[in-house]
Amino acid sequence: MLLWGRPGVGKSSFIEGLANDQLRVTTLIASIHDPTDFSGLPILDQGAVRYAVPEWVNQFANYPAGILFLDELSTAPPSVQSALLRVVFERRVGFQDLPAGVRIVAAANPPDLMVGGWELSPPLRNRFVHLQWEIPEALYIRSLTQGWQTGTLPEIDPAEHRRRLPDWKLRIGAFLRLRPNSLHSSPEDNPYGFASPRSWDFAAALLCSCDLLGYRLGTGSARAQTVILNLLSGCLGEATAIPLLEYLTHLRLPDPRAVLAGETDLEVSTLDDAELYVIFLGLNAHLLDAFGTDRLVSYSSRYLDLTERVFHDGRRDIIFVPLKELARAGWLNKLVAGSQGQPQANGTAHLLDQISSVFSDPAFSEFVDVLS
Repeated sequence: MLLWGRPGVGKSSFIEGLANDQLRVTTLIASIHDPTDFSGLPILDQGAVRYAVPEWVNQFANYPAGILFLDELSTAPPSVQSALLRVVFERRVGFQDLPAGVRIVAAANPPDLMVGGWELSPPLRNRFVHLQWEIPEALYIRSLTQGWQTGTLPEIDPAEHRRRLPDWKLRIGAFLRLRPNSLHSSPEDNPYGFASPRSWDFAAALLCSCDLLGYRLGTGSARAQTVILNLLSGCLGEATAIPLLEYLTHLRLPDPRAVLAGETDLEVSTLDDAELYVIFLGLNAHLLDAFGTDRLVSYSSRYLDLTERVFHDGRRDIIFVPLKELARAGWLNKLVAGSQGQPQANGTAHLLDQISSVFSDPAFSEFVDVLS
């Protein structure tokens, strides 16, 4: 995270105020450090060159979490910025990894106030999520008498984040399918964050985090919309973030697991092409998880029923990619094997008729090639 703000607005004070006995905050002023302070100092050891780890790395050793705070980043000369590339994104100092619990935060003055400073290179800028740091007058006046509140960091369950992240990647993939030119934006046109495959990954992770923390799209909460827009703009630039936020806000997607389980009906004719594409990719993920379980046959029957509805709606090309992915994963072979031995009353015959109806369609001759 890179905080942009005028001098004296409390960027450094806030970050350093987060320190406690469980969280180490180490502040480095970029302009007074050498590139070797971030890449390691090469030394000769028994005829081989190795890199000595800077002392500041070891300061995190006895803490479960930490923040490496790169203050006054815009004072870093190009040589130091280059050395920071691996530190910021790969979390490596020389050939040593930073501890897993260490976050990286930086602060800088806005470009119009960089007197005697250096512009950040596009590769370094693209490794950060950029936030504008301001202090409203009312907040400052209140703090004069009441003091400043101590900041706290939110906690997110990593396992739950990993579980939900694929759903957000699907939504972003659908947006980029409609607007492929949004995958990249120009660093020259965006002084802070700009779109790239890397920053789209950031956007997906942050949207998932917002969801877990209760900042949800379409809830009517102005605060939630502001938080999400600021984070997306910090990753992608405002010109890309605004249409993405509008798209996500109006996206109508039921829970794919509930659809396959028969708990929720899906009327495919009411969905636009992007929504249809996303929901089928979500259905795919749950079908793949059901391989080798007793859910596969019932899930597949509902999936094939939805597929037939899409065919009848005249939009079979929209779900071509999801169907192809399932075919390549060996879905039909596992499905046929899983349905063997089940009573005909359980719908096995109907299931086989559905498979024949879908995959005998002339437009899906390529599927036959994949299966063979």
